[in-house]
Amino acid sequence: MKASVSYQELQKLVTEQTKQPISFEFVDQKTIKVLYEINLGIMKKKIGIDLKVLDIIGTDLRVKYSTGFGMDGMVGMVLGMVRDKIPEGLLEEQPDHVLLLHLDKIDKIRPVFERVDVKDINMLAEALELVGDFK
Repeated sequence: MKASVSYQELQKLVTEQTKQPISFEFVDQKTIKVLYEINLGIMKKKIGIDLKVLDIIGTDLRVKYSTGFGMDGMVGMVLGMVRDKIPEGLLEEQPDHVLLLHLDKIDKIRPVFERVDVKDINMLAEALELVGDFK
């Protein structure tokens, strides 16, 4: 079974959960760019963070992030700014720029995992594709 979620729907879901404006861009089959505007006091800077899907086991999604140009430290700063807006238990930082997302902590997504054993996540030009089997 394959199901897709448009980047526009995903953007709406994430913005509702975090109350932070973000957007998404397709990079390749396993990578999506998340764009976020931060306020640096005297100016605003839009940063892009590439998230590469490493694997999904149950409801736990592991992604590796990179910003390029030595700006990976900015990710920690951005996470610190939005941490109180992220649902409790959703995000876990791991070594080597890896984030572990516990997707069952997102109320609107939980029912998907109750009915589908998700095996893989792929990026399409306009949507995120879930590949799995009905339970």
